[in-house]
Amino acid sequence: MTRKHRSTRDRARLFEQHKGICHLCHCPIHAGQRWEWSHPRALALGGEDSWENAAPAHFKCHRDWTAGEDIPRIAKARRQHASHIGAKAPSNRPIRSRGFAKTPKRGRIELPVTLPPPPLMRTR
Repeated sequence: MTRKHRSTRDRARLFEQHKGICHLCHCPIHAGQRWEWSHPRALALGGEDSWENAAPAHFKCHRDWTAGEDIPRIAKARRQHASHIGAKAPSNRPIRSRGFAKTPKRGRIELPVTLPPPPLMRTR
């Protein structure tokens, strides 16, 4: 998917449509502040590159949102898609379990060196 080139006229139109308000922090974008063309629904998550999916955002707000929200969600969506179509390789790690309960260590049982004599049997 290729992004369209945005002209100065398009950027001004977007700014005016949204009355110069950052769609992420809802604060005004002042004259001279850096701002970017933002897509509220990320293109990688199925958003379209259209006017309905475009809004201005402060440069810093947009970078923080992309790094903290969009990139992790895009990575998760890609992992889920790979797993869904069977492209994910099975893990070679052994299954980790809780294991057996530990028994307390006991001292060694000392056996007598000689056995006692057998009991005498009485005959009648």
